Amino acid sequence: MGTIRLGCSGWDYRDWVGSLYERDEPSKLKAYTSVFNTAEINSTFYSYPKPGLVLGWASHTPDDFLFSVKLNRTITHEKRLDTAAGVEDDVQRFCDLLKPLEKAGKLACILIQIPPSLKYSHAIVEGFLTVLPDGIPFALEFRNRTWLTDDASRLLGNYNITPVMTDGPALPKQELASTDMAYIRWHGRGGRVWYNYRYSKRELEPWAGTIRKLWDDVDVLGYFNNHYHGYAPENCLDVLEMLGITTPRQELMHKQLRTGQVRPAARATTLTEFADLEVTADEIEKMLLEFTDAGRLERARQIKDVEVLKEEPDLLVADVGGYSIYMDYNGRFILHDCQDWRRGTARRRMCKHVAALLLSLPPEKGRLLLDLIKAQKWDFRPYTG
Repeated sequence: MGTIRLGCSGWDYRDWVGSLYERDEPSKLKAYTSVFNTAEINSTFYSYPKPGLVLGWASHTPDDFLFSVKLNRTITHEKRLDTAAGVEDDVQRFCDLLKPLEKAGKLACILIQIPPSLKYSHAIVEGFLTVLPDGIPFALEFRNRTWLTDDASRLLGNYNITPVMTDGPALPKQELASTDMAYIRWHGRGGRVWYNYRYSKRELEPWAGTIRKLWDDVDVLGYFNNHYHGYAPENCLDVLEMLGITTPRQELMHKQLRTGQVRPAARATTLTEFADLEVTADEIEKMLLEFTDAGRLERARQIKDVEVLKEEPDLLVADVGGYSIYMDYNGRFILHDCQDWRRGTARRRMCKHVAALLLSLPPEKGRLLLDLIKAQKWDFRPYTG
């Protein structure tokens, strides 16, 4: 039989304080590793990690703790796996930075997340797979239905790349694995924001059955990405309980999370002084039409893959459909990186991604931001970092 390691996508979330973490917790990573034995690192998708940070991950976690690390977006989203664009050097740089984890025996896998717009191409994918270094496990998460072919499956199998199983609105549930590993990501099934979702046990039971079946032959890695309100750790513990492999520490934490003994009543939000504004979604859409057109607004409504990554009193960082958005309240600017945004910055026109982010926020917060953007004449800038 293989091994099973289930954890969460990230651990540094403000709204886990008071639920998974004590309010005065000195180290979220230390507290996290006292409950789970694996974590997925998403921050490496947005920037290459500093050597000291990687050394800290290796040094300040238990000996049997494993990380899965998300490949940098320069490779997947900007250069789109193209070897002609120099991704071989980028991959080597990324893997070299992870050497401390590899040497400590704590690198479980590198996750390659393909942008939703990238269709399957045998030539491009095989060219990319040939430059991946030997000796490191890789998993690949595709999000376009053109990858659901026998040719794509055979190609990944030829290079022993683990195809990622996902739970979310984009693709149907599948049972996939490489010769030695299965990799699962639970994104949530929320409406506009997938990740703001708490799975029921009925929804998770089929996944527990899938894991039991795969467990007979391969190692299983799985990560919950529905991080809002501390849902990810709770749902992860739900599945571990279904599998009958919870530790005493996990049983205690699971009980606390289920009974709500330490769960905050709602996700903390910034700009709370404006919480009493009564605003409807229709009002937000009318305000958005001052910054975009009806066609882009309609496309924004269709975007479901919206994730708020960081929320502070003066900053909002989000990922929308694989594209980064930075809103700096004090600096009065928005950074974003899609081509439509770049074309519209001079006229301060919003693309569908920025509009989708504003639509996904609580209406009162969306209205506040749009009021500020308009009144303070925020700069719209292309993100190049």
